[in-house]
Amino acid sequence: MKRTAIGIDIGGTRTKLGLVDLDTGAVSGLQVFNTVKESEEGFLQSVAQICRRVLDEQGFAGGDLSGAGIEGAGVSIGSYVFADGCIDGMSSFVPFMTQGYPLVQRMERALGLPVRAGNDARLIGLAESRYGAGKDYNRMMSLTLGTGIGVGLCEGGQAVGDEAFFHLAGHIKVRTGGEYPCLDSDPCYCGIEGCFESTCSGTALERYQRETLNTEGSNRDFFDRAKGGDTRAASVLAWYLGYLAGALNQYAYLYAPDVIVLGGGLAKGLAPWESEIERRVTARVHHRHAPKVRISTLMENAGVLGAALLFLPIDV
Repeated sequence: MKRTAIGIDIGGTRTKLGLVDLDTGAVSGLQVFNTVKESEEGFLQSVAQICRRVLDEQGFAGGDLSGAGIEGAGVSIGSYVFADGCIDGMSSFVPFMTQGYPLVQRMERALGLPVRAGNDARLIGLAESRYGAGKDYNRMMSLTLGTGIGVGLCEGGQAVGDEAFFHLAGHIKVRTGGEYPCLDSDPCYCGIEGCFESTCSGTALERYQRETLNTEGSNRDFFDRAKGGDTRAASVLAWYLGYLAGALNQYAYLYAPDVIVLGGGLAKGLAPWESEIERRVTARVHHRHAPKVRISTLMENAGVLGAALLFLPIDV
């Protein structure tokens, strides 16, 4: 029998929702909508409404959530998720999701379905390991280069450890700190000056390239300029790749991945330099260890897929 689950990826700006075939990883009915931040009730109502619409459009019991014949709804969120379904807080993104917010309980009440939740970086890693660019490797590390930097680690198609112990590993130190006012005038919440996230996240790159190139262009514009041969943009790109490679070499020694999968908002822009990034990863745990670098093939679907995988039996 076909096993299907709803995947819900909650972000500070947008929420993504879709139906996932747990056997093949196929996503259908994907919806992307603004995350309602003004009220808890408004947020829950919006998610439930989109769920009903997707189920109805995909022919599941007329959109009746309780009788749709699905396993349940998995939720991916940028927070530590405790065993009781409460989260460690997402207040900087969604004001009402403060420390101890009972996410699973509230979502189950709104949807009328079993709900399981997990950290987004961990679940993205699981999706990449199962269905994405990491599926042919035993030990896989994923880096989500977005607003922040999330880290996931999988081995044999399973997330390493029972909890999200690695998701904040984007805060390793990669530079002294203070040398770039546009990056350091607003210190990172981690308290580590010159951390990887404050240097190589999408937010950091946008700040640096706008300051350096004296432009209001987006990161997409920046990558287009670098790809097109703009020398000033190429110089900024070299700056970025240097710090990115410095972090990847540290991760190679820390976690000994067979492959590092780069995802998130910057991954598509970095695709032309995939081989160059891999060339710069020179760290070796032993002489047979040579980490590969791959750009995500799942992109927008990764969080939705990972969330739904919470309903896949652990031994599958």
